[in-house]
Amino acid sequence: MKKSKTKALSSKQKTNKLLVLLTIITLGITALILGQFFILDYNTNKVVPDGTVINGFNISGMTKADASTLLTHQFQKRADDFKLQISHKDQNWTFTKDDFVVNSDIHTILEASQQRDHYFENQEDRTTLISQFEKVGSSINVAFNYMFIGLDEKIEEIVKQVEIPPVNSEIKFNPDNKHLFDITDSVNGKRVNINALYSNINEQFLSSNNINVELEFIEEVAPVTKEYNQQLTNKISHFSTNVSDSTGGRKHNVKLALEKFNGFILEPQQQISFNEITGAHTSENGYKPATIIYNGEFTEGIGGGVCQASTTLYNALLLGGVQIDEVHRHSLPVFYVPFALDAMVSEYVADLKFTNTTDYPMFIHTYSDKDSVSVDIYSHNPEYTYKTRSETLDTIEAGGDKVISDVEGKYSDKVLFKGEYFRISYPKKGYEAKSYLQKYLNNELVSEEEIRHEIYQPQKGVVVEGNAIPPEGISPIDTGVKIITDEEE
Repeated sequence: MKKSKTKALSSKQKTNKLLVLLTIITLGITALILGQFFILDYNTNKVVPDGTVINGFNISGMTKADASTLLTHQFQKRADDFKLQISHKDQNWTFTKDDFVVNSDIHTILEASQQRDHYFENQEDRTTLISQFEKVGSSINVAFNYMFIGLDEKIEEIVKQVEIPPVNSEIKFNPDNKHLFDITDSVNGKRVNINALYSNINEQFLSSNNINVELEFIEEVAPVTKEYNQQLTNKISHFSTNVSDSTGGRKHNVKLALEKFNGFILEPQQQISFNEITGAHTSENGYKPATIIYNGEFTEGIGGGVCQASTTLYNALLLGGVQIDEVHRHSLPVFYVPFALDAMVSEYVADLKFTNTTDYPMFIHTYSDKDSVSVDIYSHNPEYTYKTRSETLDTIEAGGDKVISDVEGKYSDKVLFKGEYFRISYPKKGYEAKSYLQKYLNNELVSEEEIRHEIYQPQKGVVVEGNAIPPEGISPIDTGVKIITDEEE
């Protein structure tokens, strides 16, 4: 029996605790609701300070609720016979009460009357809510576009119809014409003077509901003028290399590769890959067989001469102050540019990449004649001008001849039997060299920076020997070719 009584007491205690908790929660919610009510009642019954005049209506000493009722009624009366006519030349736009709704957010206006200084100093808030503050007291006038919701959007549509955007000057690049650049004139536009429009409307709105305003315009100068574009077409660099001693196929390839860049516009901050622009150096793309350097030797291949095109462009870029991101030397020395100023390219292996780091476009013009190929770059005159300098540090001896047997009979018209020799090429020395980029300001050297340090390997001479065994009684013909040994070299 004791045990049962204890359980009953425990259950009763739990019930009492739950009732107490519910009572506390109920009282809290009630207090919160009452607090909000009292706060709301305090705000709506708060007395408006003396001297408060809104749109000519003196609401001094009123409660906010009464002031709100009065202003709502007066604003609605003004809306009933409100008429706004906007004109421009022979165009007219008329708006009445059917084109808007009256703003019922009166409490914001009442609050603004108490924050006169803020609205007077903050032009953006002032133009969207308050049209004009008196210099003393708390007298304000509500802007018409705050009172009448929907008119702003309609005025925006008018502005779009009548405004004329400026037309920028444009550069037309004609790389194949004698006159490289055609530059159009810029045309100024006109935009509506929005501040004047709203000011005029609000000024009339103070004394009348029948408002008539004429649009005023501000001339908008085109951002890009002809004079500006003319400054972008100055020649800032030139470089040429000689092709007079090149074979027909090689000369063709040099010119074809450079033609890919003729008329190219290098935009500000744009990076370019030579290989991407020229495409694969194949017969399908128009390239012809010519001498190339392959595995450290001069040999025949498709696209020979493309490296002279990349080298010519590379040097023009250097002289134009263009940033070089990737460049490679030839394995063997070439002699159409100074050492350490060549730019070898090879599909999938070596590329010439560069970036226009200036704020101006660069126009590339390439051209050729029977003796040379050239690259000119046009842009805004840079602060500095540039020159390059090459310095040979060492000469590396070639090391004699390499004799190869004419197994395939490729030179059978020159040599036939063993002991008969035909010279393909003489040994060529190698070189170690450096190149420098010099920066000038007003023709005075400002700095010199080392940009390359290269080693070009020497090349053995190549002599072909006949492959056949002379028949009995026949001696090899003496072709007069002397084999150069490493010691002799």
